[in-house]
Formats: sequence, structure tokens, C-alpha cells
Amino acid sequence: MAKRFWPGVALLALLQSGCVAYTQSQPALEGRLLDSSGKPIPAATITLKSHDPGTSTVTDSKGFFAFAGEHEWSFFLPIGPIDKINLSRLLINAQGQQYDVLLSYGISGPYGSGPSETGVLCTLPQAQLPTPKEGTTPDICKHVPYKKIEESRMAE
Repeated sequence: MAKRFWPGVALLALLQSGCVAYTQSQPALEGRLLDSSGKPIPAATITLKSHDPGTSTVTDSKGFFAFAGEHEWSFFLPIGPIDKINLSRLLINAQGQQYDVLLSYGISGPYGSGPSETGVLCTLPQAQLPTPKEGTTPDICKHVPYKKIEESRMAE
């Protein structure tokens, strides 16, 4: 009995000390991809990079795509400042062109994270825009309420 007691006490102490956290590593994301005339783009590859290596999906026949939120357990030692960088990028490969869009960026503590869920409406330009650096494709994706994308998917 004593052999089981002390490991349990040690585990309880770790959980109470704040050294273990269950945080969101990837936001839930729903979106739609349209061409410059407002028509849906089917079969485009969309990659959400919130952590390596990222998660990919393909747009459906109406241009919709979705990613489930992901969470992870992390262990940290509370010595000094503990900051976490929350970065989400959307990589779009459609119609033979590639786009790199910065969705969110921020710094938080060990328990914080970026947005838990987000919606995006992406409209591709007629001509490819130059992208000198990662995450710099300007203004092709607009943030919209997550529920709005979900409702428009159900309506179609």
C-alpha cells in the first residue's frame, strides 16, 4: 500500500503546482475558399500550421474546409518568465498557385492559447500576389465568426 501511496502523492503535488498544463495547440477552424468572382474552389489543398508538421485537408465541392481543434499536455518548470508563442498560418494550394496567410499571432503564458475557434472566408485574387516572406499574402482571408461559416455550410 505504501508503494502506491507516495507516487500518487508526487503526482498530485505536480498537478497542484502548475507544472502540468492542458492547452490548445491548434484552433478549431472552418472556412471557405472562393475565386475572384465568388465561385467556390473545390479540391484545393489547405494546410493549417499551428505546430509542426501541420494538418492538411482538401476543400469540398462548395469550397468549404474545416480543422478540428487540438489540445496537448505540456510540462514546464515555473522558473522565470514562461511565455508561449501562439502562431497559426494557413497555406493554400489552389489553381496551381500557393498562398501563405498569417491567421493569428500572440504571446501568452503556459495556460493561454490563441483563439479557440475561428472562421475565415478566403477569396483568391485573379493573379498571384508576390510573397517575399512566410505569412505575408495580404488580404485574401477575412476573419468571420466561426458560427457564420458553420451556418452557411448547413444552408447549402
